[in-house]
Amino acid sequence: MKAYLFLIIAAFFWGLNYYLAKIMLKQVNFVEAGFWRYFFGVITLLLISIKSFPPFALVKKRFLGILLIGIIGLFGFNFFFFLGLINGSAVSASLIISLNPAITLLLSFLILKTCLKPQHIVGVILAFFGVVYLVLKGNILNISMVHFSKSDLYILISCIVFAFYNIWVKIYSVDFTNTNFTFLTNLVCMISFSAVLPFYEVSNVGNHDFNFWIAAIGIGSVGTALAYFLWNKGIQIKGADQAGIFMNFIPLFAAFLGIFFDEKLYSYHYVSGIFIIIGMLIMNIKFKKKRLKIQTSSS
Repeated sequence: MKAYLFLIIAAFFWGLNYYLAKIMLKQVNFVEAGFWRYFFGVITLLLISIKSFPPFALVKKRFLGILLIGIIGLFGFNFFFFLGLINGSAVSASLIISLNPAITLLLSFLILKTCLKPQHIVGVILAFFGVVYLVLKGNILNISMVHFSKSDLYILISCIVFAFYNIWVKIYSVDFTNTNFTFLTNLVCMISFSAVLPFYEVSNVGNHDFNFWIAAIGIGSVGTALAYFLWNKGIQIKGADQAGIFMNFIPLFAAFLGIFFDEKLYSYHYVSGIFIIIGMLIMNIKFKKKRLKIQTSSS
């Protein structure tokens, strides 16, 4: 039960992140926004984990795994996530991210050799239809005009990268406490943003207003440090395939929070959301085999 709570709270914080990121992107480029997100996230995680830092030998042993997750799983995800949100809708982005459970499920089957059941396939098809309906903006009959905008494509790439993140966390986090592993991978991500930042025009820090810093601290401390801490904990308990399903809660939370951020919702958002959630529920169904009790009598 705790694992489900961890995953749902993480999904709520990530739903909020779409709007906090939009606030930041009004004043800085997407790379600088990513840097500030992980700057505040790493500081928060350092304060939490500093008293129980893992031995150097353990870090060295899992160094390549930490780099893989930090650079590709986190930096790669955030690079395309922020890039997609520059001109894209927060609700549309959250719905595309809802494909993550299906992709994670497939990768878990291929890499971790988890069981792929018939209801998983049905759920994946329904979730995929929901995202296609979203991309078509409800015009499902005009299939010849199917195309992704650049924003949609960037978000889809981030979705695929995060599916690999889920798998890699399950593989490489086994020797660490959740706090230490989350700190190390987030630190690598922050360093990656720092390395890329000089190639982009950096704004004057003194020009950022109060809303920017509230959004930066919120997305860093809560939407990154706390959210990844809870998410990684859920993965360790339930596995990547089961945890990934809870990504489908993100569009629900994003749509709900959109009320407070003046986000425009259209009928196709609701329809696509319904298909995605139904797909999630089907993927999460557990069938129990009925046991037949045969009573025998002796004379």
